[in-house]
Amino acid sequence: MTKTKLYRNCICLLLFIISASRIQAQYIDSLLNILDTKYPQEKIHVHFDKAYYNAGETIWFKAYLGADNLAGPISKTMYAELMDDKGNVLQRKMMPVLQAGAASSFDLPDTIKATRLFLRAYTSWMLNFDSTLLYVKALQILPAKSTAKKTAPVITYNVQFFPEGGDLVDDISSRVAFKANDNQGTPFAIKGDIVDGKGKKLTSFASIHDGMGYCTLRPIAGEKYKAIWKDKKGVQHETALPEAKKQGMVLSTYLTDNQLNYTLTRPDSVDAIFTAYNVVAQMQQRLVYSARINMTKKPSVTAPIEIDSLPNGVLQLTVFNAAREPVAERVVYINHDNYSFITDLHSGEKNLGKRGRNTIQIDVGDMLLSNLSVSVTDAALNPITKNEESIYSQLLLSSDLKGYIYNAAYYFSGADSVKQHLDLVMMTNGWRRFKWEEVLAGKWPEIRNLPENYLSISGKILGLSKNLLYQKELTGILKTKNGSSNIFSMPVNVQGEFLQSGLYFFDTARMYYQLNNDKDRTLTTSASFSFRSNFIKIPAQPLSVLSSLYAPEKIDSVVLQKSSTMASLQRDQVEFNRMRTLETVQVRAKQKSLKEKLDEEYTSGFFSGGDGYTFTTEDDPFAKSSPSILAYLQGKVAGLQISTAGEGGATWRGSATSFFLNEVNADVSQLQSINMNDVAMIKVFRPPFFGAGGGGAGGAIAIYTKKGGSDNSQIKGLPVTLINGYSAIKEFYSPDYEKNPEPNVKDYRATLYWNPALYFDKNTRRVIIPFYNSDSCKKFRVTIEGVNEAGQLTREEKIIE
Repeated sequence: MTKTKLYRNCICLLLFIISASRIQAQYIDSLLNILDTKYPQEKIHVHFDKAYYNAGETIWFKAYLGADNLAGPISKTMYAELMDDKGNVLQRKMMPVLQAGAASSFDLPDTIKATRLFLRAYTSWMLNFDSTLLYVKALQILPAKSTAKKTAPVITYNVQFFPEGGDLVDDISSRVAFKANDNQGTPFAIKGDIVDGKGKKLTSFASIHDGMGYCTLRPIAGEKYKAIWKDKKGVQHETALPEAKKQGMVLSTYLTDNQLNYTLTRPDSVDAIFTAYNVVAQMQQRLVYSARINMTKKPSVTAPIEIDSLPNGVLQLTVFNAAREPVAERVVYINHDNYSFITDLHSGEKNLGKRGRNTIQIDVGDMLLSNLSVSVTDAALNPITKNEESIYSQLLLSSDLKGYIYNAAYYFSGADSVKQHLDLVMMTNGWRRFKWEEVLAGKWPEIRNLPENYLSISGKILGLSKNLLYQKELTGILKTKNGSSNIFSMPVNVQGEFLQSGLYFFDTARMYYQLNNDKDRTLTTSASFSFRSNFIKIPAQPLSVLSSLYAPEKIDSVVLQKSSTMASLQRDQVEFNRMRTLETVQVRAKQKSLKEKLDEEYTSGFFSGGDGYTFTTEDDPFAKSSPSILAYLQGKVAGLQISTAGEGGATWRGSATSFFLNEVNADVSQLQSINMNDVAMIKVFRPPFFGAGGGGAGGAIAIYTKKGGSDNSQIKGLPVTLINGYSAIKEFYSPDYEKNPEPNVKDYRATLYWNPALYFDKNTRRVIIPFYNSDSCKKFRVTIEGVNEAGQLTREEKIIE
């Protein structure tokens, strides 16, 4: 072959590679678009009231749900489970997701023997993806009595090495990061030497932060390298470094305030496939950068990525060769410090004395609807540990990275050294949301579960022909335990299938049902009905996932002893109160008011108690003479603007007020036709109201009609089925020692105050919370976490002493 012909063939091959790389860039962009639009990811963070729990205590928690690139979460129902170390589900809760939050609790029995349990949280949509993406948290439990012999765990030490970009390549200098930790997940300081096969020292290394650091190495062809280091006990170890490749490419990065600079370096002599590359950067499954790099003439190319317009979070930088193979990858954290909103926490009234009254003041800086949770604990029983996580670290960092991050909350502390230390985390952990190899091969997740729109009832009608089922509807009357009713019609297809979603109630309810236009119930009685709720079956959790979770941070022995003692005293006090009640011949019960009786009888979930006004018609002589509900409410609530013109309406602080009839969302027109003689109670909730859609910025008015025969006459004789709703809500008990001193009751509480539902908006920007100290607490730990409607996060923590 002549030189001219050979040259022409090389040019043609090069043009083909460059053309193929352009097509590849478009192809990768289209793949990411599929991931973003069809397979968006949800993430969960859980705020616990404290770090560990004693037997007999309650685990209070608030889960926050977010979704990449979306204003709010995809799902409206969340599941939480308490599991043992074998993956057995001990307790399960199902919760509505309201304003990106869901709250519940787990009660630990006094007799529990396990020292570690796991809380798992997920949505039905999350079950379509890798099970390792579900939220799982190890919780340390302190049993009342430990029967097992206490043996010190066997501690082993390990160090891992991670070449930047993924591979070492012969004769190219690379940064090699490392991470040293023991088998409990605790990092340790390390230093050592890198030697070749003959034992010659090439360079030394030493950790910079939490067992992490890096060194620089230029491997020689055919040579092997190892690290020689000592553990905390002084024992010497040897760890082999990854072998270098003969051909390939090295990726290195350098991050500044507004640019991410990356460099691609190849050997001087490589095959043609290693001379053209596509560099792709994605965040949250969206393409944020793409470039074609021609390296036929240059062995090294440096290029910048402007990051000013990028969101906060983990950026995945991947380099593909002309054969669509990922050959190098690096994750980088982009931080503009605009992921949060301001929450100010101040101590108002402070009294650290026995059962002293205290207040804290919480101010939210912006006017967006915000959803917060707050815990106040005994700081001596719930101290800040060396290994903390936060809503920032979980939703912005840990949920996107593969590998364990020790003390993840530190990387959002604002310390000057955070930027350098966070990049060490990036170099020693990989991307976890998807694998490029599977995406390029067209292996998409199998969608088995669609996002849930609150509760749903589905089923099938058997025993009727398609002709009889044609254009039929099944009417359902849902009656909850508090007596409220919800009437709806479910279209039935020719296969007899029906579905009703968007339901919202707690505990259990009875559903009476009948086919439409079936006056004598002939069809209804001759057919068979099968009903299903939308409860997701408990998914299996691989034991490897649970075993890979490190134990919670070891509790200081003094704190452990004090916590166990206080918990034991609290259990004894509970038992003493129980026995005293049983032995008492006469029990003087506090007489409940009419409002309290009706609230207990009629309300449920977020309508129980609440911040607002309650009006009962039985003891109000003006109620029966009022022409309508709106007319009755006029002038009764300061700030609530009532209009009776036309259909009527109500606003509060400039926002429309939500209306509920027996806890079912209702139009004003429905309420205007209700006779006041049929009304038992009206509750007016100040804004924002948790139970209303859109955050209830205008508050809410809930009308409860009297229970009676006329209500039941509509459903008498109808077939009925029992439907399960959301898990019942347990209310946190916070004593009021000014009203009820309770001198004979000892108070050893570790959690002094817990509120998972604090809501702020443009009109409610400050909340003052009162709480009472226990008998022994000397300093408080206050923790606030939350999210607003723009997806920004907040966390504020203070020690008050």
